[in-house]
Amino acid sequence: MSVYDTARRLEKKLKNSDQYQNYQELREKIEGNSGSKKMLIDYQNLMIEMQNKRMSGEELNEEDKKRLQNLQNLIEINNNVKKYLEAEYQLSQMINDLQKIIFSDLQVGILEDDEISEDEPEKS
Repeated sequence: MSVYDTARRLEKKLKNSDQYQNYQELREKIEGNSGSKKMLIDYQNLMIEMQNKRMSGEELNEEDKKRLQNLQNLIEINNNVKKYLEAEYQLSQMINDLQKIIFSDLQVGILEDDEISEDEPEKS
């Protein structure tokens, strides 16, 4: 069996997993409710904006913190958005765990410790 066939089998398993099925169900609920969808998109955009500020070394001001807190409070009230974000996190965790398992023992590239010293002759 080729690596590609194995990857396709894993894709099917992922699509049938409880985590993915739950995520898809909640995603459809969000898609079907314009208010929830707008709230989620606003939250995601705000998180990206704040992350960009942090990455550029910029401090979050009180207005930013207040906007984030207000949106988080609204999300706590909106059960669909809250559950969606939780399901998205669980799915992401599963995918990250799988990446760690798949790539944990693969050695790709040349590490600095593996450099040939000047005293050793090169092997061809």
